Amino acid sequence: MMAHWFPVSLLMAVVSLDVSAVGQFMLSRPIAIGSLVGWLCGYPEIGLEMGALIELIWIGDLPVGAHLPMDLSILAGTSVAFACELCGGKYPPEAVMTYALGVVIPLAALGTEVEVILRKFHVRWMHFAQRMALGSHFNSFEWINSIVLAELFLKGFLVAVTSLTLAHWSARLFFLFPVKVVEGLYYAHWLLLALGCSAVIDLLAEKKTAVYLVLSIASIMTLAVFFQVQGVYLVSWALFAGFILTLLYVGKGEAS
Repeated sequence: MMAHWFPVSLLMAVVSLDVSAVGQFMLSRPIAIGSLVGWLCGYPEIGLEMGALIELIWIGDLPVGAHLPMDLSILAGTSVAFACELCGGKYPPEAVMTYALGVVIPLAALGTEVEVILRKFHVRWMHFAQRMALGSHFNSFEWINSIVLAELFLKGFLVAVTSLTLAHWSARLFFLFPVKVVEGLYYAHWLLLALGCSAVIDLLAEKKTAVYLVLSIASIMTLAVFFQVQGVYLVSWALFAGFILTLLYVGKGEAS
């Protein structure tokens, strides 16, 4: 298993409490936990890039009503740790990140199902607390709350360990890929970046927010030229053109 499995699992267990139980300091967001896991594993740039990519793609998936979105903390933490395990060889980091993300997405969906089951069990704790309150046992709320927090922490740790283990077992498959498959994974990384940015464009395709999105894309293009990153430069131009066409389409729809 990867060398950093225990600190990464412990970190993701602690951060899982930030989602709904303790603090809510937004440390459970992919861009935050991805950066932390990347720093722990020695590849902070991988963690930041993958965290930002996951943040972009799933930015519109919100817990509204009974809908429970994918466990993005598990997705970001496990995929970053797995990508850091595969990095350092002859393979391009973009291909490694794409493969890691593809492997961990089903595991993150499994983590969401575990959360659904745990929440159904927490309903019984709530009913028990109500019965204790009716009997004037108000001190029971404190230890019931402690039990629920312990369950959430244990769930986060076990799901993280399981996800890291299953992802680690799939590492051998990546090294068996021919060169053409690895090349396809490399180009798929830029398609995922375009997908994530298009999700943001879909949320911000309004004239009142156009200036901020145009400035952000221009900033990406400037940084890409400064650091001579050709792939990001081309994707930025494509996003800029797509956003202008989106604005024209939205404006046409409003006029009609």
